Amino acid sequence: MECVWIDDEWIEDLLWCPSQCYRRTKCDGKTYTPYLRWRWEDPWEFLVAEGDIVSQRGLYIYNLRTGEAGRLVGIDENGKPIIEELKWRFVTGDLFAENSIFFRDEEYKKAEEYAEKLFLKWIGEKC
Repeated sequence: MECVWIDDEWIEDLLWCPSQCYRRTKCDGKTYTPYLRWRWEDPWEFLVAEGDIVSQRGLYIYNLRTGEAGRLVGIDENGKPIIEELKWRFVTGDLFAENSIFFRDEEYKKAEEYAEKLFLKWIGEKC
């Protein structure tokens, strides 16, 4: 399978918590987004999404009753949320945890580098 990176570099949102890093790729016509997340304490987590996370940024809503997720795009005249269906979904759990890999907060550049290698291994095994 041939993969081509859409983004030349990782897109880094490091000012807030959770800190997040994304890097989109196209593999045999499908878009995937390797995604790194850090929340208040170590370690970094690494997941893969099928689809383009970056194209639907914003506040996400998860319905615990139905298990459905969506993006909040507004409020209607009755004060109810207007939810847009997500065009992506996570297709892995935390691949760092599954492979016993640990990166501290400040090691995000190392995490990005290792995530790329782990993603290419994962996609290679998927096909």
